[in-house]
Amino acid sequence: MNNPLKSASLIQLHLTGASLATLILAISGYVIYTSWEAQRTDFESTKLELTQVSDQLSSTQSERGRLINQISNLESFVQERESVIIASSINELAVQLVGLAESHGLELEQFEPSEPSQTNENPTQAISIQVTAPFTTIQTWLDELHNKMPDIHVETLSINSNVTSGMVSTNIRLNWYIPSDADPKQ
Repeated sequence: MNNPLKSASLIQLHLTGASLATLILAISGYVIYTSWEAQRTDFESTKLELTQVSDQLSSTQSERGRLINQISNLESFVQERESVIIASSINELAVQLVGLAESHGLELEQFEPSEPSQTNENPTQAISIQVTAPFTTIQTWLDELHNKMPDIHVETLSINSNVTSGMVSTNIRLNWYIPSDADPKQ
């Protein structure tokens, strides 16, 4: 009934099948583990790269902000220097001073240049002016005069205040450092 040879060959067949199934299972497990490990390594590598790129972006944005700020400061500096007024004659200076005063709502009541003189090897010309306005307006005008006309120096400033009107009458003596190529008498 039972054939021992047949039983042995069936057992051997089952053992071979089981070994083959175990081998396939082991190979499949190895392939799955290797694939999973590669994906995990790729994931960790991608996470690291993301961190590095984020850091670079942050650094770049910070640097970009600094550069934008620097550009803004340099543009302001250039615009301020481009707006500097250098007159080449007393007539041109008078026009520039009147224009600057009018831009602040001031009216020059007096503009009286004196004869040019030589001061410390620099030709200068004294100019007496008089304005009446609120003090803060005169102060703002003098600040802009200093920034836009660096060749003019305020020598004296005399202020008479009218308390009821809030206005001040200001007598100012300016020194114009005459540029070497200017004609002070024109």
